[in-house]
Amino acid sequence: MLPNSAWLALAASLALAAPAAASGGFFCQGDEGVSVELATGRLPVLEVLGAYAEAGGKAYSTGRERGVGDPFTVGQAFADDDVVMVDFVDPNYEAIVVSVRLKFEGDDEDWPLTGTVMFGDVSYPVRCGGD
Repeated sequence: MLPNSAWLALAASLALAAPAAASGGFFCQGDEGVSVELATGRLPVLEVLGAYAEAGGKAYSTGRERGVGDPFTVGQAFADDDVVMVDFVDPNYEAIVVSVRLKFEGDDEDWPLTGTVMFGDVSYPVRCGGD
């Protein structure tokens, strides 16, 4: 039988490992230095855990651990077998600052998604990979 400290260590290691096993994400990039990273949960619905977006010299981030940029947060998110759609808003929920619209394209494992990322009124085409 394990001592109490060993049980605590085992429980702590399982608790710390659980989020990593239950997460994934997308990395999207396009011309003109456009990039978007979405960290997502692996649930029956789309759960955006964090994000970073950069285009046209402007960057947004859900937290410093994602990258340096103006703060933004998820306003709404949706995904099904065909599309991924996320709108990010400013911290006061007053305006949409970044919109991500992606669709799945065939079975190409390296780039399964294509779509657009909008920074305000400017739209950029992107291609994305996932894990």
